[in-house]
Amino acid sequence: MSALNNDSCDRQKTVLLAYGGGKDSSYMVAYIRYVQGLVLAEKGDTFLLRIVTNRHAGMNDSVMENIDRVYQALKIHGDELVECLITDGLLIRPFQRHLIMPDAVRCQNRMDVLMNGHRFQADARSTFCNACNLSMVNSFGMAAHYNGGVDIIITGDSTHEQTAYIAWARHLSRLFKAPKTEQHHGFSGFLETLDGVAKAYFSNIYGVDNVDPAHRIIFKLARDPLFFNIYQDTAYEAGAHWTLLSDFMHFSFDPLMFSFSESDCGNPTLMAHIRGLRAETLLKRSYKEGIREYVHFALGLMRQKDFPPHLIAEMAQRYKDDDAIVSQRQRSEQFALDAFNLTTEHLTCMIYSPFTERGRNLATYLVQENLHFSVDDIHKLLGDSSTPNNTSLSGDLQQLSGLTLPQLRQCYGSLLVNSLLEGKSADPLARILRFDPHKAVIQVSNGVTQEVVSEVISGR
Repeated sequence: MSALNNDSCDRQKTVLLAYGGGKDSSYMVAYIRYVQGLVLAEKGDTFLLRIVTNRHAGMNDSVMENIDRVYQALKIHGDELVECLITDGLLIRPFQRHLIMPDAVRCQNRMDVLMNGHRFQADARSTFCNACNLSMVNSFGMAAHYNGGVDIIITGDSTHEQTAYIAWARHLSRLFKAPKTEQHHGFSGFLETLDGVAKAYFSNIYGVDNVDPAHRIIFKLARDPLFFNIYQDTAYEAGAHWTLLSDFMHFSFDPLMFSFSESDCGNPTLMAHIRGLRAETLLKRSYKEGIREYVHFALGLMRQKDFPPHLIAEMAQRYKDDDAIVSQRQRSEQFALDAFNLTTEHLTCMIYSPFTERGRNLATYLVQENLHFSVDDIHKLLGDSSTPNNTSLSGDLQQLSGLTLPQLRQCYGSLLVNSLLEGKSADPLARILRFDPHKAVIQVSNGVTQEVVSEVISGR
């Protein structure tokens, strides 16, 4: 209550809550809605609640359906004390159940996956999460600035976690040598720091002159909100509030959106699929061996995050035997097409990352995938933009990779990220996820060299 009455302004306070559409954030919405009602009952007036959901291509319609069911259960629709928003890239709109995602957002997400994937050799977290995490931060800034701004941002993160986020932002800022911020304190300062990181990061990925406005982060806010955490008041283990989640709010665990440690994003299913493809293509083992590596790793993440045992068992059941793995492979291939318009050919090419770092993996890619192109012709096409375009070859490479010729040339002139564990690498991309908890070091057999090597596996 003191946070809501910390100044002499008589205006009604506005509280912002981010809502991803998953199980934990659904509980958070219910909890803050409950608090809003308690304040109303005690004071005769209460705060305005603004809820924002940042949408991306890895979320299908079932996430919107879950959000709508939660809003209905909590009687949010039509309540003037609650404002529900959706951000799609730079577009912010009131929530509607059947709001169509703009094609431009899906296209941008697709390019982010490909361009990141070709730098990180399809490492799961780097390929799918780096750009998405920065987009999520921007949606927070957009919602905090929208329609006059907000007074308080509610978070379920502990004080320790909030301090870690700030340290992480400053760490990235130093890594990318981002300019010092003009606003050194508060949420605006945090956003400004990460805007410098986003600009430097996407300049590295796309080229200095090709950073899209959607890749930047808004930091000039209508007013600078306070942070208020309710970590100590909420139990995040889903089993502790299962009845509320499933019986009252009718939250549904969709076969695609419930994907390992995520309940509102299908991308971990693609992370597993790419791991299987990597084993089958690059390492010349079997798809099922790669899948089982990922499943073992990701079920461990679910246990670390206190998923109820029956949900862990349900996920394990999807990959229980060879037939189940074949079925999941078909589902993954379709989701890759539906969500990102990515074919198996595109994903395989991304695994090799054959054009990056002046074609470092090009010869291996062409030989192992039995592709009959001239290595010299590819080097000429990608290495010298003044060389007359070989239209036929350019079209073939674009079909294989999903990238345009300028993007292929950007990859060609950029470094591959070879390890996520190097503490002193000169390449800042190699150090972004060095302390990320969603990865492990495993022993992997290479079917080409017949060697067993240590490598990083990451995911969600």
